[in-house]
Amino acid sequence: MIKTLLLLFTVTGAFQEPDSTLSAEEAVSIALEKNFDIRLEKFNLDISKNNNTYGNAGFFPTVDIGAGASQSIRNTDQTLDFGEGPVQQSQSGAKNTNYNAGINLEWTVFDGLKMFATKEKLDQFARANQSAFKAQIQNVISDVLKAFYNAALEQERLSLLQSTLELSEERVVISKNKYEVGKASKLEFLQAQVDFNTDQSAYVRQQEVIALRKYELQQLLGITPISDSISLKYSYELEFVKSRGEAEDIALIQNPDLQFLLEQKEVSILTTKELERERLPSLDFNLGYNYSKQESEVGVLRSNQATGFNYGVTASMTLFDGMNQHRNIQNAKIQSEQAMTMYDRAKAQLITSVRSAFMTYQNAVTLADLETKNLEVAQENIEIALERYRVGKSNPLEIREAQNNAVDAKIRQLEAINTAKIAEIELMRLTGEILKD
Repeated sequence: MIKTLLLLFTVTGAFQEPDSTLSAEEAVSIALEKNFDIRLEKFNLDISKNNNTYGNAGFFPTVDIGAGASQSIRNTDQTLDFGEGPVQQSQSGAKNTNYNAGINLEWTVFDGLKMFATKEKLDQFARANQSAFKAQIQNVISDVLKAFYNAALEQERLSLLQSTLELSEERVVISKNKYEVGKASKLEFLQAQVDFNTDQSAYVRQQEVIALRKYELQQLLGITPISDSISLKYSYELEFVKSRGEAEDIALIQNPDLQFLLEQKEVSILTTKELERERLPSLDFNLGYNYSKQESEVGVLRSNQATGFNYGVTASMTLFDGMNQHRNIQNAKIQSEQAMTMYDRAKAQLITSVRSAFMTYQNAVTLADLETKNLEVAQENIEIALERYRVGKSNPLEIREAQNNAVDAKIRQLEAINTAKIAEIELMRLTGEILKD
């Protein structure tokens, strides 16, 4: 079991405000609640759940109810014959009134078992959207953690530059004192001031970099309004203990992006099955109850009212539709093969990504250990150089070189540690382990 504790940092400094301190766990928790991409994907998940019903698959009947009333006003001239000769009848503004109401049920009793294939497809759609939702959560968590630790790295750079600035300031004081007592030239004093100003500029630029990284982090979290005073509390502790082979096997099982493509492939297979069953005959049953009434102010039939049931069975089958059914089935089969090819491609890409991330992870851990040792030597070297400069046994070039070497060693160590952490986050995303944590 490999468990490497590389470094433990807690942000400190005048710019830190305890009330706005944010840990990695807190950042993830906020993102799960407020991140816009997660919230948008959740809508798709809810829609797929709402669509996954037996009614949408066609299992249940439809029941319609309706009622209406209409009236017409006409000028009427009629000639009626009752066997005793024609009778003339005229009326102006005669009203005719019609009332109707009814309730009707239609139920597809048999549709070639298409409804069963449709329900299977809706189930598969729901599972695919669930995987898509998990993949979105996984990607957001990964992006948030990467942004968090990249911001932490820049904050450590700032702390390092602050230490460098303090050292340069001490060098200015020493060179000034030496110049005033005649033990150093004015050129040496001025060079110390130039180096101090250079370090000040680097410190100011780094403050801007940190602010931008924190803005990016808060945007990912979905925090509004964005704060300028947020500070980070973090630790670089690596706990990915799986071997490369284990990571590959777990990724093939748990990776949500791969699972989504696998379920999309199943959806395309069920679509083909659904279309093939449309070729079979269907049987529809209908039942209804209707009421109608007519009233007229002119004519022989002044009123007519009828109520009653109607029912029936209809069988139908498409014999020829211009080969459209055949074309749709062939296209569905092609899409199924396409989905399978996309799944195979994604599986190969996933294995490559796992291996690349694992290699980056291992190399970064090794480099971090090496740079930690280099840093110890560089720090000891600068302490010796500063003391030698204080007693007049070294020149400004020597102490500046020692200072730069220490800064470079520290930056390399920080970058190696951060690279290992980012690679670990990527491995956890690829294997789906990040969701468990």
